Amino acid sequence: MTLRAEEVLLHPDAAAALERLDTDPRPQSRSIARRVRIVGTTLLSDCLHGEVVRRSAIPKAIVAKYGVENLFVEDLPDFWRTLYSVLKRGEARGVLILAIVDHRDYSRWFPGRGR
Repeated sequence: MTLRAEEVLLHPDAAAALERLDTDPRPQSRSIARRVRIVGTTLLSDCLHGEVVRRSAIPKAIVAKYGVENLFVEDLPDFWRTLYSVLKRGEARGVLILAIVDHRDYSRWFPGRGR
């Protein structure tokens, strides 16, 4: 079952990370930025595309910072990840990309996750 989203929004943290990736001269950075945009398009047609993080496993720091009740993770090239949440307003769904993080930052939020 796929659930469509009306829109995909970038949290300011994610927008800043995407800007840094876009302006970084390294080819792998631009590849990660391109993949983020592809993920955004994919989430419009299937907002449940990524890996679900169990509610009890959502780090308290993420809940405190972003105020989310659900969290999904999408893998990116070079061990980067996109963290996003599905928002519901009435019958409409939207996706909020919260963060675009490298392996080091991801491991701080999810220690021992084995990814």
